[in-house]
Amino acid sequence: MFKNLKKIVVSLLCTSLLFPLFSQEFDPGQELTPEELLELENAREREAEDKDKLSAELQQNFIIVEPLRPHELNPQLTNYASDSQFLDGLYEGLFRTSPINLEPQYAIAKEFKISRDKKRWTIILRDDAFFSNGEKITAEAVRDSWLRMLANPYAPYSSLFDIVRGAEAFRTGRGNYDEVGIYATAENALSIYLNTPANYLPKILCHTAFTITHSNPQVYSGAYELEIATERKYILKKNPYYWDKANVTLERITFVQSDNADDNTYYYNTGAVDWVTANVNQQKILNPSSIQFNANFGTGFLYFRVSNRKPADSKTSKLWDYPEFRNAVLEAFPWETIHKKYLIPATTLVYPLPGYPQIDGFDYTDAIEASLKMKDAREKYGIPKDEKIPLVMHVFENEFSEAEENEIKSALEVLGVELEIQRIPSYDYYASAETADADILITSWIGDFADPLAFLELFRGNSTMNSSGWKNSEFDMLLEQAAIAGEEERMKLLGQAETILLDSGMVLPLYRSVASSVINLQEVGGWFINAFDVHPLKYLYKKQPKLKSDNVVMR
Repeated sequence: MFKNLKKIVVSLLCTSLLFPLFSQEFDPGQELTPEELLELENAREREAEDKDKLSAELQQNFIIVEPLRPHELNPQLTNYASDSQFLDGLYEGLFRTSPINLEPQYAIAKEFKISRDKKRWTIILRDDAFFSNGEKITAEAVRDSWLRMLANPYAPYSSLFDIVRGAEAFRTGRGNYDEVGIYATAENALSIYLNTPANYLPKILCHTAFTITHSNPQVYSGAYELEIATERKYILKKNPYYWDKANVTLERITFVQSDNADDNTYYYNTGAVDWVTANVNQQKILNPSSIQFNANFGTGFLYFRVSNRKPADSKTSKLWDYPEFRNAVLEAFPWETIHKKYLIPATTLVYPLPGYPQIDGFDYTDAIEASLKMKDAREKYGIPKDEKIPLVMHVFENEFSEAEENEIKSALEVLGVELEIQRIPSYDYYASAETADADILITSWIGDFADPLAFLELFRGNSTMNSSGWKNSEFDMLLEQAAIAGEEERMKLLGQAETILLDSGMVLPLYRSVASSVINLQEVGGWFINAFDVHPLKYLYKKQPKLKSDNVVMR
């Protein structure tokens, strides 16, 4: 699987304490050896035996503290990591991602077949799969769920289904729903007709956006159903109709939202909560082994937004639509200084993967070259050399220090660029980003699956995930050619596409994403560190009672 979504992910400063953990880039697609698979199977058996010995009383409630932000309850509309983690308990798809090896596992599907030309998939559903209201989950229900997503113009991931025959035409208003190549051929048999072969289809179907929804938003397909939703608290209770309910241990899971690091630290230290994804004072955590860090299959970066994605009354300069001006900024950007602040600096967009070519990225500044590029750009477009060019940048409120902001401004000032940096609160950043009147924005992206396409899709011309508005026919053509190429050739074509993107000056890569949680793995089972920061709620359970203070109450 892959939770592909824009995410507010921890970007940590490089410290001598933590750096050895991430001194080499991880391989999220790495296959396990036979010995590792055997150990994994033995670990699963031991864990199953341990769960059988647990008391039911211990599993009555599991409390998670997360950052303050209202959840989007429709899995087809969100692109937040926190929503994906929350909605994982309420909805399930045909496949789900293994939290151990990140490979697709059967969920509501139980088997599938692929045609000789690799363009028709027939997926067989479980006979015991039901919605939370007791209604059977049929192939027709799956089709209806996906068509609702394709019909919704605000569904950010619907373009991932452009590989399906007729899907792009339908979602863009140029085709009918009955022409979409998804058909229920029997009550439990679904046929999907593709434009081109796509062996990664099960990985896409693990995504939150493709989980199975009901026409009634209060009916769920996952291991839990929503019992209570308030401003700062959500309570999930076990779904009695879930097909795998016998292996769901926790009766309830409570999400409490808090941005107060002192409170969150106190509640965790006193045993009032089981897992914290929100801010804490790490130095005050009594059990340091509870602090879990892991590198993610993700990249944080700045990107330009062209005029067609800005408000109609935008006050920003249209000169940033031209690659010549963008490349002058990239050449002047103080890479060495800014990259030092991150634990794992990034010089390219796509996280390196086995078989993917090495791409030349951005890692140092050349002031002379930047000046020459700006001089050429001004001459080409008739901009006087003394004319000031405004540049508006939106970033998270704590992304850069005042000194770092001043250094960026100074580096661009010599080019005649007046940089205005606007700091946006993290909780409001992505909600306001789509309508932001800005030339450059920051984002952090975790790939949906271990493939370069998980990043490159962000800049495909007709993609619903394209927030930049950039379109390049050669880039799009390379992605199309890669879809039908052999694996080695496919990687080369995708590498060429990324090179075009970088050459256009659209992206300023900053860091590889790092996630952190506070959870004691001696007390909690079913939670595994992985490259996608995926932790399915159905697998969680308590191993032993926590030491709790009787007078602690979560507000």
